[in-house]
Amino acid sequence: MGRLTPRLAFALLVASLLAAALPFPVLGFSGFGALSADATYDQSMTFTVELPGGAPDRLEILLQFADDDATFVAEVQPQGNRASYVWDAASEHVTPNTRITYAWRATDGGTMTTSRQGTLLYDDDRPGLDWSSARLGNATVHWYGGSETIARRFGELAADGATRAVDLLGHDVAGPIDIFVYDSRDDFFGALGPGAREWTGAATFPGLRTIFMWLGAGPQSYLETAIVHEVTHVVFNDATQNPYHEPAKWLNEGLAVWSEQQNANDARSTVEFEASGGGLFSFDAISLGFPISDRGSRLAYAQGATMVDMIIAEHGRDAMAAIADAYRRGASDAEALQAGTGAPAADLYAAFFDGFGVAEPEPVQPAAIPPSDVRKPGEAAAPGASGAPAPSAGAPSPASSEPLISWLAVGAALLLLVGVVFALARSGRRGERSGP
Repeated sequence: MGRLTPRLAFALLVASLLAAALPFPVLGFSGFGALSADATYDQSMTFTVELPGGAPDRLEILLQFADDDATFVAEVQPQGNRASYVWDAASEHVTPNTRITYAWRATDGGTMTTSRQGTLLYDDDRPGLDWSSARLGNATVHWYGGSETIARRFGELAADGATRAVDLLGHDVAGPIDIFVYDSRDDFFGALGPGAREWTGAATFPGLRTIFMWLGAGPQSYLETAIVHEVTHVVFNDATQNPYHEPAKWLNEGLAVWSEQQNANDARSTVEFEASGGGLFSFDAISLGFPISDRGSRLAYAQGATMVDMIIAEHGRDAMAAIADAYRRGASDAEALQAGTGAPAADLYAAFFDGFGVAEPEPVQPAAIPPSDVRKPGEAAAPGASGAPAPSAGAPSPASSEPLISWLAVGAALLLLVGVVFALARSGRRGERSGP
C-alpha cells in the first residue's frame, strides 16, 4: 500500500468535513410492520403496529366488532417507529367472547394505505375463571370450578335444541355456538355488563353466537328449559338474518318459548287468564319490544308462544320455514307471516283474539291539544285570558295608571325634601340660641 501524500490526505479531510456537514437522509413512512393486540377483560384492549420507515402524516385505527356492522375509527399519534391505541374497557363495556377485527390506515403525502387485518378475541379472563371447554355437536360449552357435569348437560340440551330448531326453520346453523356457565352471580352479571335486568338468569347474544348461563338462576328444570330457549334464538337469528330489520319480537320470543316443550300449553293458560280480564296486547304493540313489568312481559311471551302454536297447528310446521325464508329475503313482518300461512297478518291477529273471545285491541287515539293561552312578547292579552285579567269598568288600565304613579312619586319626593330643609332650619335656630 502506497504512502498517504499530503495532497491525498487533504482531499480526504475535505471530503470528511463535507460529509459531516451534509444532513442525513430523512426516513419516511414505508409501510406497516408487525401488528399485535392484547386485552385484559373489563380493563383494556391494546392494539399496536410497527412503523419501520417512520410515521405517516396521519394514522388511524379501524375496529369492527363481531355484533356490529359499523366501523369504529380513531386517529392515533405514533411514538417513534411504533403506534398503540388503548380501548378503555372499564368504561366502554364489551361483551366477552366478542371477536374484534382491526386494521391500521395511513395517509401520507396524499396516498392512503391500509394494513392487513388482525383479530382479537376479547375473552373473560378475570382471575379465578379457569375455563375448561368441551364440544358437543353444534355447541361448545365452557365452565370453571366444579360445574363440569351440569355444563356438559347444557351442551347436550343445546345441541338437541339447535337440531330441532334447524328442522323447524329449514336453515342450517351458521357456525358453532358458545355456552359459558357461570357459578357466581357477580361473575355472571360482570359478563353481561351495565343495564342487565336483575332478574336475568340467562342471556343470548345471537350476533356473537354466545349464551351466558347462571347456575343460581333457578332449579335445574328451569335451567334445562332455559338453555333450549336461548339456543333457539341463535338458530332463529341464523334463519332470518337480513340487512333490513329484525323480525317481530313476539315471533322470536314466542318461538323460543314454544321450543322449550314443543307446545304452548302453559302460555295458553296465561293468555286465557288475562283475556278473562280483557287485557291482551295488540301484536303491533309487542313487535319492537316487550314491557318491563312482570305481568306485561309474561303476557307478551305467552301471546307470542300461543300465536306460534296456532300457526303450526293450522298451517303446518313448514309455515315456520317459509316465514323465516321470507325474512331472509327482506320481507316485512306482515309479508313474512302471509308468505308462511297464505293469510294476511290482520286475519291471523283477528283469529287469535276471536279464539279467546275478546275484541282486538284498538290504538289509543291521542287527545287534541288545546289552543295555547301563553302570552307572547309584544302581544296584548286576550280579555279574560289566564294570567292577564281584563280591567274592570272605571278602573285605570295598567298603561293609563303609569303616569299617575310617576307624579305621585315626584310629589312624595318633594314633600320629603321640604321636610328635611325645614328640620335643618329649626336645628340651626336652636344652635344660635344656645350659643354664648
